[in-house]
Amino acid sequence: MPKREVDKRKTSKALRKLRRAAERATEEGAPGLTAWEKDFVEGVTGRLERYGSAFRDPGKGRLEDALSQRQTQVARAIDKKTRKTKTISAPAATEDATKPPPPHSTFKRRAPMRAKAKSGWTPRVRDVAEDTEPAPPVRKRPTLKVIPGGKG
Repeated sequence: MPKREVDKRKTSKALRKLRRAAERATEEGAPGLTAWEKDFVEGVTGRLERYGSAFRDPGKGRLEDALSQRQTQVARAIDKKTRKTKTISAPAATEDATKPPPPHSTFKRRAPMRAKAKSGWTPRVRDVAEDTEPAPPVRKRPTLKVIPGGKG
C-alpha cells in the first residue's frame, strides 16, 4: 500500500484542537475529562505526532484527513464539553455588580423566520367518531296546525 499524503495543516489543526480542549478541561471550574477521554486524547495526539494521521483504514474516513470521521466526532464532543460555562464567581468588590457582562460578539441575532400561521389549520388526525355509523334520526309524528285567515 502506498504511503498516504496527509495535509500537514490538517494534522497541526487537529493537534491544536485536541490540546486546547485538554487544557480547557484542566482549568479551574471546568468539567474535566473522564479516563476514557484522557486516553483518547493521549492516543490520538501520539499517532498524529508520529504518523501525521490517527487512522489507517480508508473505510473510516477520507485519506487526506488527519482524523477519521468517528475520531472527529469524539473530538468535537470533548471540545463542546470543555466549552460549557464555568462556575461564575461572585464579582469583585471593585466591580459594579449591576453592570451587564461585556458582549462576546458584535453580531446581532435576529428572531428566526417562521411560517405564518394559517387560519383554520387542523392537524391531520383520525377522528374515531367518523368511524361509527350515525344514529338514525328520530321520526316525529306530523302535527296539523290551523292557519288564521284561511277559508272558513
